Amino acid sequence: MKLADVAKLQRGDFYVTKRYFEYVTGPRNLEQERDALQQIMTRGPRIRTNTYSASGAGRCLRERQLSFIGAKKALIDEKSANIFANGDYVHLRHQVAGLIQGYITEAEVSVRNEEYNLTGTMDGMLDNGRGLELKSINMRGFDQVAMYGPKADHILQIHSYMLAAGLDRFQLVYENKNDQRLKEFEVVRDETLIKKVVEELKILQEAEKAHVLLPMLADCVVQTGTTYSWCQYRKSCPVARFTSPGERKPPIRVQSATTVPSTR
Repeated sequence: MKLADVAKLQRGDFYVTKRYFEYVTGPRNLEQERDALQQIMTRGPRIRTNTYSASGAGRCLRERQLSFIGAKKALIDEKSANIFANGDYVHLRHQVAGLIQGYITEAEVSVRNEEYNLTGTMDGMLDNGRGLELKSINMRGFDQVAMYGPKADHILQIHSYMLAAGLDRFQLVYENKNDQRLKEFEVVRDETLIKKVVEELKILQEAEKAHVLLPMLADCVVQTGTTYSWCQYRKSCPVARFTSPGERKPPIRVQSATTVPSTR
């Protein structure tokens, strides 16, 4: 199945963006926004160590292993930190509007598939029973998805969430962080992509049983390329080893779901 068939541009009645614009263009209720923010920000923390993150689908398998064992991350630079922070607050703005308007029934939804030790935090659950994925993206990336449809890795990530949550449809909303334009897509479950997600998880589980780390990517070996420069484990990866549960650091508790760096 082609991605064009998996992710279809909603025509006419945009399920999420129509309601979002109804809120931001109408009289905003700051007290309700405060309460919605409090609801989101006081949720229980998520533990990433010792599970495979749904947002990692399609990414470097060795990187996913390093996240699993809680390997040391590289220090983040000021520019990247601000990119991540901006993305977090784009998510919060949309989640707050959705909770107040009622089309989002729950924000930052924890999901889990026990069979594959897969966990994740969905950006939201919609009142029509679909999941919600929010992406902030730069001008060039936005123009690409507007013309050609959602990025392949984003579709794969959504299918990872579908597997963890048992869902068959998602709404995917991109926001252009240069001019705040929005683009909404409906993503329909494709069992071929679910199979790809499962295959990756099985490889990770087999490596876990063998207590080995999978090979580094070729670009990472020579320390070049976008994947290497964005990897939070680029310093620890070359010397890392697969540790046993008893050797690992205490679980990492995460207050918010962080999207793939390249989207922000």
